[in-house]
Amino acid sequence: MKKGIFLVAVLLSLSLVACNKTSGGNSSSSSDSSYTSEGGSSQESSESSESESYSYSEVNDYESWINSWSKPGHLYIHYNRPGASVDEHKQYAVWIWQSAPIDNEGSLWGASDPNIQSKFNVMSTSIMTNKLDGKDVEIDQYGVIYDIDLYRENIVGGKTGEPVSFLNATRVGFLIVKQSSMGGGSHWTSDGSGDTFITDFSSHFRTNGSMHLFLTKGSVYDYAFESGQDVELNPTVDDETGAYRSVSDINSSADRYPNSPTSEKFSSLGVGYQIFVPSFRDSNGDGVGDIRGIIDSLDYLKNDLGVQVLWLTPVQESGSYHGYDVTDFYSIDSKFGTLADYRELMYKAHENGMYVLMDLVLNHTSKNNLWFRNSQKALVGLDENGNEVSYRDMYHWKFKGDIVKYYSAETRRYIDIPVEEHPDWYKDGESNYYYYGKFGSSMAELNYDCQLTRTMVCNLAKYWLSFGLDGFRLDAVKHIYMKDEVSDTGNDIVIEDIGTKSYYDEEKMENVTVAFDYSSDLTKNVNFWKEFANEIKAVYPSCFLVGENFDGYGARIAPYYQALDSQFDFSLFYHNSEWLYQNQNGMHASYMSVTQYNETYKVFSQSGSSTITNTTSGGSVTVPYGNRSDFINSPFTSNHDTARAINHVNNTTEIKGTETEYNRAKVLGASTILSPGISWIYYGDELGMSGNTNTHVDTYGNENNKDLWYRQPFKWGDNSITPSFKFNAYTIEMDDHNKNVLKSLNEQKASTTDNDVFDVYQQLVTIKKTFGKFVSYQGIETKDNTDMLVYKLTYDTGTYTIMINCGLNNKPYSYSSASSTVYCLNGATNTSIPAYGIVVIKN
Repeated sequence: MKKGIFLVAVLLSLSLVACNKTSGGNSSSSSDSSYTSEGGSSQESSESSESESYSYSEVNDYESWINSWSKPGHLYIHYNRPGASVDEHKQYAVWIWQSAPIDNEGSLWGASDPNIQSKFNVMSTSIMTNKLDGKDVEIDQYGVIYDIDLYRENIVGGKTGEPVSFLNATRVGFLIVKQSSMGGGSHWTSDGSGDTFITDFSSHFRTNGSMHLFLTKGSVYDYAFESGQDVELNPTVDDETGAYRSVSDINSSADRYPNSPTSEKFSSLGVGYQIFVPSFRDSNGDGVGDIRGIIDSLDYLKNDLGVQVLWLTPVQESGSYHGYDVTDFYSIDSKFGTLADYRELMYKAHENGMYVLMDLVLNHTSKNNLWFRNSQKALVGLDENGNEVSYRDMYHWKFKGDIVKYYSAETRRYIDIPVEEHPDWYKDGESNYYYYGKFGSSMAELNYDCQLTRTMVCNLAKYWLSFGLDGFRLDAVKHIYMKDEVSDTGNDIVIEDIGTKSYYDEEKMENVTVAFDYSSDLTKNVNFWKEFANEIKAVYPSCFLVGENFDGYGARIAPYYQALDSQFDFSLFYHNSEWLYQNQNGMHASYMSVTQYNETYKVFSQSGSSTITNTTSGGSVTVPYGNRSDFINSPFTSNHDTARAINHVNNTTEIKGTETEYNRAKVLGASTILSPGISWIYYGDELGMSGNTNTHVDTYGNENNKDLWYRQPFKWGDNSITPSFKFNAYTIEMDDHNKNVLKSLNEQKASTTDNDVFDVYQQLVTIKKTFGKFVSYQGIETKDNTDMLVYKLTYDTGTYTIMINCGLNNKPYSYSSASSTVYCLNGATNTSIPAYGIVVIKN
């Protein structure tokens, strides 16, 4: 057992609340006490007698004392590093910003380092000086004090010098930053190792108009608004022994569970719909889409479009606009509504014969998640059976000097390096410990070699299913176990995914190119998902699990079908343009034929194996097929991480709104929707919405956030959501095509023609819903030099022949329709298929 803090027993499905210990008290009187401050910033200290050793002036009745000199509109941050000198305290500064409703740049306060003053715009250069017993002192029993004048004029951003403000702030974020770590092109070292937020900000002002915040080293996120509060010291911060490394307690390479059953109630569904919640529909006029807006849209989704199942992007509490870094797994983010709203959505969706899926992000959490906070402090608790459990082990923790694997782009092989040199392992504040964060320092990866982690996420899933939820879209299924987070892959099957990527480094303030390694441990991943699926379906057998496996090769995602009902068909998405418009300029050199698609479905459904080359090792690995004859495929038009459908099929980042562009969007819609499985429409694709990433790039200063353009507001044609809204640091707005050219939903519905993108999507959905349960797939005719794509699908309701004129040569195609049901779309007739025409024949 690690040394740590003992806590009361709680159910594993509930969050753990930390117990606290007292770190200070109020004693010793002061006959003369006052403070000095000028212009909203602290004066330089005239004296620093405490710099040699830790001694402080104590104030009796501390609350009355600070109230006597506090000023309205000022935030006073009391920062205590027990046992530390004033000089050590002065090595830190406060970086603070308005987080909501506007996410401003941070401003810098109390920065005494001349080097930092030369690099940043500094609002104050020192801590406060107080007058005690006729003597100027800088530290008391609660540490040093930073004086932040929230309503001072001309507050500017620390990096840019642009005006920032705290006016009307509802949430404020801050960091206690070690000044020596700033401006050097690396991640800042902050006490607590992450952004800390003051929520419901305006409610914490005292009656005299001031606000006080009390922080303790290593536990700044356990702040208090009054003195004398109990604070738990973090035992890992000053540890030099390595005793708080995380450990494993299961053999994740062992296959302990059978294949899970497929959800029968989803096997005959035809059409799903992905909603990026903040951009879909706004019900309360704040410009951000919400759950109530989805409830108000059910009539459109069910009756106008014909959707059968909804997938909502994350609605759990998160500090980001997209929600993929969850801070509280058990709550609905207030910007989207309430738990009551969510339950009402499920009830009304079910009432309309529709199902609802929750986006479940299990690979990583926000560092502000209580699970991570408990892990940071090495808390220990008891499970429901009275067994001791370590929250430290729920995440990956290594000690300074520990050796980890790293893929070297120079040597093209894996090498051993100290953890502190690995770009995906991040120093935890001032401690000697490092945590793993493949997707960035703010997203800590959970350790699934810890049974507690597995139990917690299973309980979490069951919690939401208990409300009537129908299943989950599982984020990043192949990232549960990455090669460089696993100490020893042994005989596991490893799928290599290596290369280089370019991005804008905000600390270095320049574009950089670095190696990436997203290689995954297939064996451990599949074994975990089999455990998850079996544990969930033992209680909720109809639960539907669809995985996001961001991989374009069918053989590499096939093994996951041992655990999952369905996976999104990235192979189809990435090869579809080559399939429809073979080798068009700028596309991949090769395209996937219909025969190859048939082989893809084979590896999903049958038993057997495939051989895959791992280029780094120079060898190959054998991977098993999916062995799920009743798998449910999930083709999709596009999603929140990919180019919009119309951009993808036209191979352009700048849609203008030409007839050809819209027609190609219809063809892509046809080949996707008329494919086996549940075909997912990304909100707005049914209108022909674009995601033009090269418009207004200067809004963000770089292309790191180009995925914002994939997530633009849905164009209803009324006031359901504004054409532009700001959330956190990001502006989500319509590009020029969506704003000025594209017909809104209301306009397309009112059109007298039947050939708008919406009309064709509407007809495709109607046809797809007649298909039933998929049986087999067979190619009929594809020729490299023709415009026609023709293939056959067999369902339990009959055999369907799909004929799509991709339209490059604008050549009609004649056929006979004897004794068949024929559907003709986009200008097609019973005698010909013109350019971009679509025909479906049911035999």
